[in-house]
Order: sequence, then C-alpha cells, then structure tokens
Amino acid sequence: MLPDPGGDEPFIDIRQDGHGTLNVWVARDGRHDHFCFALTAQHIVAAERSALRRWAVFAVLFGELAVFHPDAAPARPPGECRRVIDTILGGTDYEVEQYLTMMNKRFLGGLRDSLALLCEADLTRSRDREAFEKRLWFGVESLIINDAERARRAQEAEGRAAARATAVRQAFEPYNDALHMAERDDVVQRAIDLLGSNPVISEFEVGAPAHHDRYLTFGSGGEIMLRDGAVTAILFHVQPTEAAPHGFTGLSTLIPGLSQDASGSQVEEALGEPIVGRTGPNATYPVGDGFLKVFYDARAKKDAPGHLKLIQMTAEDTYAKTDPADERCPGCAGMLIRTTSASDGADVDATITALHDGVAAGRLRQAHKWVALDDMLRLHDSGLMEHVEAQLGCTICHRHIFFALHRDADPTFEYVSLNDACRRTPERVPPVERWGDAARIAREAQRPERIATDGNTWVLFSKGKHLFMNARCWYSAVEGSRLIRLDAAEVRQYQRDGEAYLSRLQEKINRTWTSDDDTWRSRDLTRSGMSDEEAIEASVAAAQEEQE
Repeated sequence: MLPDPGGDEPFIDIRQDGHGTLNVWVARDGRHDHFCFALTAQHIVAAERSALRRWAVFAVLFGELAVFHPDAAPARPPGECRRVIDTILGGTDYEVEQYLTMMNKRFLGGLRDSLALLCEADLTRSRDREAFEKRLWFGVESLIINDAERARRAQEAEGRAAARATAVRQAFEPYNDALHMAERDDVVQRAIDLLGSNPVISEFEVGAPAHHDRYLTFGSGGEIMLRDGAVTAILFHVQPTEAAPHGFTGLSTLIPGLSQDASGSQVEEALGEPIVGRTGPNATYPVGDGFLKVFYDARAKKDAPGHLKLIQMTAEDTYAKTDPADERCPGCAGMLIRTTSASDGADVDATITALHDGVAAGRLRQAHKWVALDDMLRLHDSGLMEHVEAQLGCTICHRHIFFALHRDADPTFEYVSLNDACRRTPERVPPVERWGDAARIAREAQRPERIATDGNTWVLFSKGKHLFMNARCWYSAVEGSRLIRLDAAEVRQYQRDGEAYLSRLQEKINRTWTSDDDTWRSRDLTRSGMSDEEAIEASVAAAQEEQE
C-alpha cells in the first residue's frame, strides 16, 4: 500500500489474513527506531478507501512522534498512538472531523516546527526525503482550508441541519400536538393509533394532594402518560420492557437511520445538536414546540453503542424539573401510604415507616438540615411549628421528596427536582427541651458538638475526648467531603497551630481527593444517608465495641 516500504516513509504491510501492520521509522542519533502498529481489516479498508484519511494518520503520527527532529523525544509513547489510529482509521467521518478539529492547532503548528527543524538539522537529506516531504504537505494541505471553502462548507452544514430539523419536527409532530390535550381529543386519538391498539391501562394516585395518573402502555414500546386528564409525556421505550419484549421496534421508521443500538453520536447525527451546557449522561433536543429527552444507561461508557434506553417527549424542558418517566421509579415510587378511608389522604405513621425502610435499604437519603423522620410526630404534636417538614433524596432517580405535617391543614407529600429543593428554606426547629421527652433530650446532649469552622471548607466536631473534621473537597464541578477522626499527632498540631492547621489539613486532603492513591479514603467515616453527627456516633460506638 502506498507509500512503498523503505527509507523514512511509513508503509502498511498487509498479511494474507486481512490484518496488517503500520510501520514507522524514527531517525535519532544516527539510528532508525522502528515502531509497529497493528491494524485491523476495518482499518485497512478505511485507509484504502480514503487517501486523505491515510495521510491524516501518517501526518499526525509523525507529529506525535516528532520524527522530523532526531534529538526530540516523542510527544506521546508509541503505544498511545494506537488511539490516533483507532480514531482516524477506525472511527466514523464525524469522529475524524472532531479529532482533527481538536488537534488542529497542535497538529499543524507541530508539523511546521518539525519541518523547520528538519531544514536546520538535516542539510544533506536525499531527493527521496524531499519528495516525501512534498507529498506529506500535499496530504496535509487539504486539511487547511481557506475562508471561502470554510464558508461554503458552513453553508452546506447549515442546510443539512435545517433539513434534518424539518424532518425530525415532521416525524414527531403528531405526538407533539397531543401534549397537554385531553385523551378524547382527536390529536391524542391519532397518536394512539400510531402507537398501536389495545393498550394496557394503569391508573393510580400520586402525592398529596393527589394527582390522578393514567398510563396507556402499548406493545410497540410506546407509552402515553396523562395527569389529571391531560397528556404530560409520550415515551418510546427503546430497550425491552414487560409490555414490549423487543423494545420500540419502530425507531428506525420514526427517525430514519437510527437503530435501537445507536451510540450517542449517532443519535446526535439523527436529531441534531442537543441543548448545550447540560451535565449528566442524558441529552435534550428541541423539537418543534416540544422537547425530546434521550436517556442512556447509567453504566454506559462515553458514546458506546447499545445503551440507548428511552426517548421522552414533553411540552416543557424538564432539565430543572422532574421527569414524568421517573413516576414509577423503583427507589421512591409508592412511598406515600394512603388511608383506607380517603383515596387522597396520607397514613402518617405508615408513610414514616415506609420512608424509614427506604433509608435503611439505601434507596433514600435524609437531608439533615430538615426535620428528622423520628422527630416529625413529636414536633407536630407540640404545635410549635407551622410546618414540620422532612426532605429525602432518591438515590436512583435523584428526585427529592418533601413530606410535611401542617398545623392547620392535611399532610402534603410531593416529588420535586434538586433545583426546586434548593430554593426551599426549612423552618427553624425549636430547642429540643421545648418538645422532646427525657430520652430525646438526653440523646441530643450526647450528640457530637460543632466547636469550630472556617465557614466554608472545614468543620471541627468534638465527641468525648475525640476530635473529628469534615473537610470539603471538590474537583471541577464535582464536590464531596471527607470526615476523619484526628489522630494524636494531628490533635497536637491543632493544639499548637489552631485553626490555621485545620485549613492546611483540608488543603492536603482535597489535593488527593480524586486520586487513585488517596491515603485519606481509608479514614473517611462518611456513610450513605447519615449526617456527620450520626457517622461520628456510629464510629465511636464501633470503637467501643471493639475495645469491649
């Protein structure tokens, strides 16, 4: 395969089994180092089909290995250059464009620098070397487009994007029109006809005050969700469900070219650019007057095929709200236990028990700045608070539950998003001496005491003769903490240097928080669903049991 073996030119040696080897020689200190890269049959087919792609991988590899300067070390180890080969020879055209765009500045600048160094360091290069240099530049020139060509390509891309947006809008228009409409409306009946016939109908009450939910589940994998008589969402279950053992098999008809095992980039190629600035594995696309939210398996690796899970269509963007698809979350659905006398009333004792069980099973986490579940009834009976409210977060769908006992109204139970939960302010809880019994007051007196804090990055607790510190940790947009018990040496340092030492200690803990060799991880007392005080009490109790 061109170029031919020999000299300083890279070449591909193809074996009879269809696989091959990319050979690259790097000249340094009077010798030629030989690097070999194994290529699959798919790589070779792509290289044979596209001369531009072949020259791109050769040029990038030369830039990565710094082959034009005998004294320069490789920019990357040769083993890592396999990723370049996989991307350029084995990837889709879109992936190649993305990679070359990302590498453009370093690739072009590095190549120019290498050629300049070559002219200074190798004045006696052969005519064959000069010919190869010209051919290499010829292969690279097509990647350096002028403004007119760039404008033409941009115009073509805009035209393709507009045509794709029109096609997607028309494909989902019958479903978009059905949103917010009553079930008996003609547009809803049209959507029902498109999804199939004889749907399985399920109905139940959600929250308190109660909302009436009605689901129409089709064997095709489609589903229509109604709340209080109006359509709130239309779902397309791509993966198999109990009602649709093969998933939504009509996906390729609804969105041409999109299969059930599509990757994230293939979904984006079919639907267009998602709304930017979002975090998390899911993506939202504006379609007409509505929004498509595409869900992927939580375990999916970046852009891996076969992890497309669900497509949800709603009239509103649910990024900062709860998703209708979460109403049947196995972690938090059904936590509200209703009384037998009224369908929309709450059995307070049974609901508190159900929430306790959810916390114990790890499906829910208590928000500790709100009222504890164990204290709700006693505080409510005291009449000291207008609203006795507990907040819990679901570990599966990440919604938040607010369960409240009101002084002059019926209990309320609602699911809200993190965005809405952060906007709420808990009512101040009166001192425990005003509402707790003797056992509760005694238990409060034994709780760890907060004795110092810098207000932002660390909190120091005291429990008996022991000191504990919660060190806030963060990396980019990810945040967490380490809760550690200070050892004897750390206590002496604190006694000598005061709060300045705790600030230095927090910086030290934060420095290795995301590292694989984090030495503080083994000392972390944090437990799922526990507050710092509860984790400290559990640690002290465990230490006492070991001593006994």
